[in-house]
Amino acid sequence: MNLPSPERKRILAVCYGGGHVLMLIPVLKQLEAQGFDVEIAGLTTAAAALRKAGFEPLGFRDLIREEDTRAREHGELLAAEMHQGSKVNSLEESIAYLGLSYADLEDQLGVEGAAEAFAERGRQAFLPLGPVRRLFDLVQPDVLLTTNSPRAELASIRVAAERGIPSVGVLDLFGLQPYNDIPADRVCVPFHQATSILVDRGLKRESLTVTGNPNFDWIHKLTGGADQTADWRSRHGVQSDELLVLYGMKPNWDQHEEMIVQCLEQLIPERPHWKVAVRPHPNSDAALAQNVIQRLGPEIAFLNENTPLSDALTACDALITHKSTVSVEAALLGKQVALVHSNHDYPTHGIPLHLFGWGTFSITVAEGIEALSHWKKDSPAQEAARGAEVRTAWNCDGQSHMRIAAVVAQALEQSQQRHAA
Repeated sequence: MNLPSPERKRILAVCYGGGHVLMLIPVLKQLEAQGFDVEIAGLTTAAAALRKAGFEPLGFRDLIREEDTRAREHGELLAAEMHQGSKVNSLEESIAYLGLSYADLEDQLGVEGAAEAFAERGRQAFLPLGPVRRLFDLVQPDVLLTTNSPRAELASIRVAAERGIPSVGVLDLFGLQPYNDIPADRVCVPFHQATSILVDRGLKRESLTVTGNPNFDWIHKLTGGADQTADWRSRHGVQSDELLVLYGMKPNWDQHEEMIVQCLEQLIPERPHWKVAVRPHPNSDAALAQNVIQRLGPEIAFLNENTPLSDALTACDALITHKSTVSVEAALLGKQVALVHSNHDYPTHGIPLHLFGWGTFSITVAEGIEALSHWKKDSPAQEAARGAEVRTAWNCDGQSHMRIAAVVAQALEQSQQRHAA
């Protein structure tokens, strides 16, 4: 960790992996370019993405001390069962993260209470306030930047409040669900429809800023043109007048995947102009995708495994999948989208699925068939117009990271003004 120069203000970012860290990386680069000192706690799977982006993240292994024998014992036992070597950067980090978090849970609830909570909720029972206080002691931040998660990220917001340090939280797509509280001083939300949901959950309207989500800004910058799309389709035997459906699979087979395939099985015989690109999840068994291809027919369906997702989304006409951010990316590109899941909960969480008629949400095979039966081959102009509408609603203009960085700077400036007064 580098010591800050006296005149430079220090930002502490705390985030987990997946979409959370990818959402923050462009913001952190923007803040560094503006002259801030940035320190990042990259938790669990976030460290690898941060290192790839050129950062040197801190972890829980930087917080564990020689005298933390109880935490080490807990960590070694838990890591023996839970460490995922392909995802977390080191066994040492897993031991420190699990051990310090579990020991802190014991400090909060007692030995029996911690055991009961962990047995019931696993790692979701963690709220590692003690370890995060050590992190703040180490970094000495002037402002906190984090996202929505009910563990260390939430703990960091609470510790910042304890110490009078301003906090900025960035909401991801599914952070609108009630268990993802984000009580930061300022909250950046992806779209306007989210604000009323958050106000109902107790956040102040004046603390909310509609910024968009940097995870989706690649769509605004997408450069592949019509010729590239036509070439991709041609190489896969898809004619220009055929409707290409991209089927995005889950890691494991479940009732939702079965519903999707049943919908396609019943519709395809009546629609010979359809083709289906079956895309297995990166963490799934490719045999699941091959089974789908056999069920739909090799003359209709083909494996789409190694093509970059951006290319596949650009080339397809429609996407069918489960609840997933891929569906949002497809909609932002103007594609027709059908989602199959267990409930109709997108609009209730403020996610504007219902706007512009870009998507359908089905919970039965009959509903799915009805939704897909309305799909038709759109013209490039129709697709472009729909995509432009959705991108406007989702603030997808390539500037989301700059708007979030501005919120961080404003939070710091207002804090300095209060202290000066």
